[in-house]
Amino acid sequence: MEKIQKYTAHDGMEGDLFIVDNSALNIMPFFCPVCEFIMNSHEDFGSHSEFSCCEECKTTFAEPNREKWNSGWRPTEKDLNTYKGRILGQSLNLFLNDEDN
Repeated sequence: MEKIQKYTAHDGMEGDLFIVDNSALNIMPFFCPVCEFIMNSHEDFGSHSEFSCCEECKTTFAEPNREKWNSGWRPTEKDLNTYKGRILGQSLNLFLNDEDN
Protein backbone atom coordinates (compact mmCIF):
# COMPACT_ATOMS: atom_id res chain seq x y z
CA MET A 1 0.00 0.00 0.00
CA GLU A 2 1.42 3.37 -0.94
CA LYS A 3 0.72 6.61 0.88
CA ILE A 4 1.60 10.12 -0.23
CA GLN A 5 2.46 12.83 2.27
CA LYS A 6 3.42 16.42 1.61
CA TYR A 7 6.69 17.74 2.98
CA THR A 8 8.54 21.02 3.04
CA ALA A 9 12.29 20.93 2.53
CA HIS A 10 14.77 23.17 4.35
CA ASP A 11 14.89 25.49 1.34
CA GLY A 12 11.11 26.02 1.48
CA MET A 13 10.35 23.84 -1.54
CA GLU A 14 7.37 21.52 -1.20
CA GLY A 15 7.16 18.03 -2.57
CA ASP A 16 5.58 14.62 -2.21
CA LEU A 17 6.99 11.86 -0.03
CA PHE A 18 5.92 8.36 -1.00
CA ILE A 19 5.62 5.88 1.85
CA VAL A 20 5.45 2.26 0.78
CA ASP A 21 4.32 -0.50 3.12
CA ASN A 22 6.57 -3.42 2.28
CA SER A 23 5.78 -5.49 5.38
CA ALA A 24 4.25 -8.18 3.16
CA LEU A 25 7.55 -8.75 1.37
CA ASN A 26 9.58 -11.79 2.41
CA ILE A 27 13.04 -10.26 2.73
CA MET A 28 15.88 -12.59 3.67
CA PRO A 29 18.48 -11.12 6.03
CA PHE A 30 22.20 -11.15 5.28
CA PHE A 31 22.91 -13.07 8.48
CA CYS A 32 21.12 -16.02 10.06
CA PRO A 33 18.91 -14.81 12.94
CA VAL A 34 19.93 -17.88 14.97
CA CYS A 35 23.69 -18.41 14.52
CA GLU A 36 24.53 -15.00 13.01
CA PHE A 37 26.64 -16.54 10.22
CA ILE A 38 26.19 -15.17 6.70
CA MET A 39 23.33 -16.52 4.60
CA ASN A 40 25.08 -17.34 1.35
CA SER A 41 23.62 -20.37 -0.37
CA HIS A 42 20.53 -21.32 -2.30
CA GLU A 43 19.67 -23.75 0.49
CA ASP A 44 19.74 -20.89 3.01
CA PHE A 45 16.96 -19.14 1.06
CA GLY A 46 14.73 -22.20 1.31
CA SER A 47 15.54 -22.81 4.95
CA HIS A 48 14.85 -19.20 5.84
CA SER A 49 11.44 -19.24 4.18
CA GLU A 50 10.50 -22.40 6.10
CA PHE A 51 12.28 -21.98 9.47
CA SER A 52 13.67 -18.38 9.52
CA CYS A 53 17.24 -19.62 9.77
CA CYS A 54 20.13 -20.85 7.61
CA GLU A 55 20.40 -24.40 6.24
CA GLU A 56 22.90 -25.44 8.95
CA CYS A 57 20.64 -24.23 11.78
CA LYS A 58 17.69 -25.92 10.09
CA THR A 59 19.55 -29.23 10.02
CA THR A 60 21.11 -28.90 13.47
CA PHE A 61 18.34 -27.28 15.49
CA ALA A 62 15.03 -26.79 13.68
CA GLU A 63 14.28 -30.14 12.06
CA PRO A 64 15.18 -32.32 15.08
CA ASN A 65 13.00 -30.07 17.26
CA ARG A 66 10.29 -29.20 14.74
CA GLU A 67 7.36 -29.03 17.16
CA LYS A 68 9.27 -26.98 19.73
CA TRP A 69 10.74 -24.80 16.96
CA ASN A 70 7.31 -24.02 15.55
CA SER A 71 6.21 -23.07 19.08
CA GLY A 72 9.05 -20.54 19.38
CA TRP A 73 11.85 -22.60 20.94
CA ARG A 74 15.41 -21.65 19.98
CA PRO A 75 18.74 -23.13 21.12
CA THR A 76 20.34 -21.77 24.26
CA GLU A 77 23.28 -19.42 24.06
CA LYS A 78 25.51 -22.21 25.40
CA ASP A 79 24.35 -24.59 22.63
CA LEU A 80 24.87 -21.86 20.03
CA ASN A 81 28.38 -21.13 21.28
CA THR A 82 29.28 -24.83 21.10
CA TYR A 83 27.81 -25.01 17.60
CA LYS A 84 29.64 -21.87 16.44
CA GLY A 85 32.92 -23.17 17.86
CA ARG A 86 32.50 -26.41 15.93
CA ILE A 87 31.73 -24.54 12.69
CA LEU A 88 34.61 -22.09 13.13
CA GLY A 89 36.97 -24.97 13.91
CA GLN A 90 36.37 -26.68 10.58
CA SER A 91 39.15 -26.39 8.05
CA LEU A 92 38.48 -24.77 4.70
CA ASN A 93 38.82 -27.05 1.72
CA LEU A 94 40.19 -25.10 -1.20
CA PHE A 95 40.56 -26.77 -4.54
CA LEU A 96 43.07 -25.13 -6.82
CA ASN A 97 44.06 -25.95 -10.35
CA ASP A 98 47.63 -27.10 -10.92
CA GLU A 99 48.16 -23.75 -12.64
CA ASP A 100 47.39 -21.95 -9.37
CA ASN A 101 49.98 -23.85 -7.30
